Amino acid sequence: MFLVLASIATLALAGGCALFGEKETSPASIQPAGKVAPADLPALAKINFQQATAAALAAAPGGSVLKAELKIDDGGLVYAFKIAGADKTVREILIDAGNAKVIPDGDND
Repeated sequence: MFLVLASIATLALAGGCALFGEKETSPASIQPAGKVAPADLPALAKINFQQATAAALAAAPGGSVLKAELKIDDGGLVYAFKIAGADKTVREILIDAGNAKVIPDGDND
């Protein structure tokens, strides 16, 4: 029992385990420091809305954009899209605001 608890504690200290309430950090390439006003976010982005939209639609062929926003998600600057797929399912696609890459999101809702 002690060995199991010691192993869990070691993993938590070494890796910043979310098991103990630590928030995950975004893999996004832009990580703004401190509080940033929503109106200041576009100036931080390295790609524009059209580029982000193209990347999101490429990740969901045949889809339609229902909603889009530039936001900070888990500390990283992303374009978040709600896309209705050709099969009528809605999913969220996150696009890195620094390089237009799709960011994996475990909460596709």
